[in-house]
Amino acid sequence: METARTRRRWIWIGFVIVLVVAAFFRLWQLHSIPPGLFGDEAADALDALDVLAGRGQVFFPGNFGREGLHMWILAGMFRLMGLTPYAIRLPSAIAGVVTALAAYWLGYELFIARLPDKADARAWRAAWLMTLGAGLFTAVSYWHIHFSRFGIRGVFTTMMAALTMAALWRALNRDHWGWWALAGLFMGIGAHFYTASRFIPLFVGLFLGGWLALSWLHVRLQPPVTNFRRFILGSIILFAVSAVVFAPLGYYFLTHPGSFTQRAGEVSAFQDGFSLATLKVISRAALLNLVQFIAPGRGDMARFYNLPGRAVFTPLTALLALLGAGISLKRWRNPVYSFLLLWFIIMASPSFLAVDRAPTLPRVLGVIPGVFFFPAIGLAAGLDWLTARLASLSPKTRQALFWGLAAAAFLLPAAITYRDYFHIWGPAPETADAFEVDMTTVWRWLEAHPPDGPLYISADIYKHPSFYVLYEQIPTTEYFTRIDPQLHWFDARRAWPLPHPDSHPTILVGDSALPPAFTQGLLGIELTPIDGGVAFLATTDLYVEGEPVVWFSEALGLMGQYVLPPAADESEGVILQVWRTRGPLIEEVAPYQIQSALLGPDGGQIVQVSDEMGMRPPEWEREGEFVTWQRVPWPEGMQITGSALRVVPHNQSPLQPEGSLDGWVQSPWVAWPH
Repeated sequence: METARTRRRWIWIGFVIVLVVAAFFRLWQLHSIPPGLFGDEAADALDALDVLAGRGQVFFPGNFGREGLHMWILAGMFRLMGLTPYAIRLPSAIAGVVTALAAYWLGYELFIARLPDKADARAWRAAWLMTLGAGLFTAVSYWHIHFSRFGIRGVFTTMMAALTMAALWRALNRDHWGWWALAGLFMGIGAHFYTASRFIPLFVGLFLGGWLALSWLHVRLQPPVTNFRRFILGSIILFAVSAVVFAPLGYYFLTHPGSFTQRAGEVSAFQDGFSLATLKVISRAALLNLVQFIAPGRGDMARFYNLPGRAVFTPLTALLALLGAGISLKRWRNPVYSFLLLWFIIMASPSFLAVDRAPTLPRVLGVIPGVFFFPAIGLAAGLDWLTARLASLSPKTRQALFWGLAAAAFLLPAAITYRDYFHIWGPAPETADAFEVDMTTVWRWLEAHPPDGPLYISADIYKHPSFYVLYEQIPTTEYFTRIDPQLHWFDARRAWPLPHPDSHPTILVGDSALPPAFTQGLLGIELTPIDGGVAFLATTDLYVEGEPVVWFSEALGLMGQYVLPPAADESEGVILQVWRTRGPLIEEVAPYQIQSALLGPDGGQIVQVSDEMGMRPPEWEREGEFVTWQRVPWPEGMQITGSALRVVPHNQSPLQPEGSLDGWVQSPWVAWPH
């Protein structure tokens, strides 16, 4: 590695290594891991469908508000590839690869480009290893791989941060206005992706301002700013270009002032003002979010963001990172190292201030890839120290030892990441559950088996976005208002549809919302697993003839209420209600409450229970039927003579059927006839 030509060759070799490794970890098995489609991914895809419908925005106000550029990228991907989970995730995977390459570029600007012209082989080797290390530690990071294969906006923060910093240091090294402008372009674009990106201008401003101020005060830096005029002019160009790129989003925030802080305000430590208790909460969040980087078992516990409890670093890279951070502190007078330290402090701070959950990986994404420079610095310094103390060995032996240990330092975390992601996290049933596999299974089954008649789907989330975006492909603006007369949602944990047998119904049940075992026998429900049992095809032949005994409203009538006493070994009975409907209530999206009671000999209420009605008003059919049920504690030793119920719409008074008292309708003891 002595000649300039040889060194250039090694620089490109390092680039190719990072590219291949990053691409493998982010694209390998992307069609199947992660499984399913997580709700946050589906939410962005629904907004992307609004873009395709001509209703694109710079900021989408749904789901507490989200910057819009990711949705525009998804819309373009749907045009090219169609709407599939793979199409939703591929842009994030590509962004992850670009981030690792940008980390390598940044390493080049920080370490190789700033070497003296006549740097010796030892200095060049250390600079190249730190550059390669930054790229490879990013490329094999479980954390970054996880978010790169996850179709949400956060990973684009890491990409734009890396590109911004690489272009910034290119500008500092080359002293050319074009690179300052490019850094501003990247920084402005980053703000259009994710809330945490708003901290990047703060970090850049503090770093440049601090470097300038300390140089002005003649603090001994290595090196100080020497050309104040060009440094200030370049900084102005950077922030001016960034402001122009940010302007459309900035105008939106000016005209919608609550949107700027809406999402952060929901989780801010300062919701109730500032106090000593607030400081304690912030300190606790800061500690937990810092510890998650190095302490095994203390990482983010949310399965859709992490292998629960996994620390950011493996034990080896944690030691190297601590060593690298210590070296950086010792070398703080060198702006390269103070830059990396300040990057971590500023971009980790969102997790200190958002205290609804800690530790949390999404809110510290902004430290990527800067945080992965610390193990690279520690590795280069540790190997240099070790080989310098083995002077008794031959040069070739020392060189072989140096590169052998370096390779092991990269291969070991890569192997652990591969095991943790592809062999532990990816195939786990808990991962399938977290990523809504039951709903994507239902979607794929329906693609192969189009229904002939009405379609009923049971899910734990009403109009489940993961299914809705893939099957209905309806944008966010039509999500709740559009009614598909063929499709009906229900929650089988609380209700079951009773379609007419001649209607050729298709009933599909996700394993997140299965009917209780006792109802399957009562209602004659048979469940046939599809695709390994994460979803079920259901059949039932129950249908109740006759007219309702009472109409609670023009659209909802009660066919009958039935009481089932508990079995010998149980303490709870069951109250069932059969309902007849006359069509959907489109505007009443929230579920109704059913309040039921057991009555004693004097007609008084002994026990009362309340549950959501598992079939929401927009899903009520014309001449449709469904049954609901409630578990009720059974009063020991007391005579039960009947039951009563009333129906309460969301945030409204109870419905008042004719002849009721405060909405309550009583019925004598009636046993379930089936």
